[in-house]
Amino acid sequence: MAKRIERVLFRTAAGPRRGFGHLARCGVIARVLGTGRDLSLRGSAVTVRAAKALGWRVIAHAGTPAALLRRLVPVMLIVDDPSARAALGWVRAAQRLRIPVASVHDLGLGRAGADLTIDGSLRLPAGRRPADLQGPAFAVLHLEIEALRARARRREPNRVLIALGGGAHIRTLGPALAARIRRALPHARVDIAAGLLPHPAPGRLPAGCRWITMPDGLAPALANASAAVLAGGITLYEACALGTPVVTLAVVPAQRVTTRAFALAGATLDASGPVRRIALDRAAAGVSYLLSHPREAAQQAGRARQLVDGRGASRVRAHLVALVDPGRAAEHRHVA
Repeated sequence: MAKRIERVLFRTAAGPRRGFGHLARCGVIARVLGTGRDLSLRGSAVTVRAAKALGWRVIAHAGTPAALLRRLVPVMLIVDDPSARAALGWVRAAQRLRIPVASVHDLGLGRAGADLTIDGSLRLPAGRRPADLQGPAFAVLHLEIEALRARARRREPNRVLIALGGGAHIRTLGPALAARIRRALPHARVDIAAGLLPHPAPGRLPAGCRWITMPDGLAPALANASAAVLAGGITLYEACALGTPVVTLAVVPAQRVTTRAFALAGATLDASGPVRRIALDRAAAGVSYLLSHPREAAQQAGRARQLVDGRGASRVRAHLVALVDPGRAAEHRHVA
């Protein structure tokens, strides 16, 4: 029987501005470890409510990280926060208390000297050093991805998914992009992922479009779609693992490293750019191209599947189990 890790504390950041990808990734790690869902959250009251709705036990505390760690006595701390400044106190407190600590990153952001660093990014910005576990082989994706990938599934013709992250920006970007896609492809049916925020009002959407809320992950929608428009986060890696034809649209400048890397590998079409109106037009044109050129779309999807196999969570699990083993934890330890 696979070893379970009990009493893990997760520390992450989420919210309307930064989205909920870090929280979702912690949820995958909790599931793959078979541990509880104890969470220290950097975020607003809205974020706390969203986390509780997903089954997290959000632990409120006004003291130092060390005080909470002494109270809970976890066997491991897992930090997933893009801010190195915010993460540093937690990492150092855990190490002073001899609690193994792992940190999860995107694009090398938020490094704080954890004992084990994990970064599933396809490419890092120039000058950033790799994590201990670096690359798409260690991308922590929804556990359903691997099963869906292995299953032959017919996609719904002309079904387009827009998933640009869980932040508040989707309220304006989603309808604007959906309208452009419908003008280019009147027969398309467009789903817009609303994230974990309160569900938007449906009246703002063009005909043939709808908001969808999938708190358990977008894997089924990705597997069903004929094309998807995605930003540079976890959902992009999940789509690639599933072989979904993708147009990328970075919503923050940092994501352009990832969207450009996948496009250069021939795995996606990239519509990202500094002028939002032009980028939206290019994204709609990219969707139109993929749906009208099925052979080219299939070739692109095949290259994407080769880049991301969807088994990263299982690989990461093995390293986390080793980290809490006193006989092997020293192999991973670094100086904070």
